[in-house]
Amino acid sequence: MSSVFLSHSHADKPFARKLAADLRLAGHAVWIDEAEINIGDSLVLKIREGLDQVDFVAAIISSHSVNSEWVTRELDIASNREMKEK
Repeated sequence: MSSVFLSHSHADKPFARKLAADLRLAGHAVWIDEAEINIGDSLVLKIREGLDQVDFVAAIISSHSVNSEWVTRELDIASNREMKEK
C-alpha cells in the first residue's frame, strides 16, 4: 500500500495519532514525527528524509496548523518536491 507523511501541529497530536493508527490498520505505512525523530536528531534532516520517502503528504488542517511554522515548512518542502518531480 501507500506511505503517508502526516503534517500536523503539536496541538493536533491526539487527532494525528488516531489518524496514523487508522491508516496503519488500513495497511498504509505512516511517517509521524514522534515515531521517526529521536532525541538528538536534526529535525530538518529527519523531516526532509521522511518527506523524500513517502508517496503522499497529508496535512491536518486546523486553526493550529495554519499558524504553524513547521507545517508551513513541511508543505513547502513537499510542494517543491512535487514541482521538481512533476
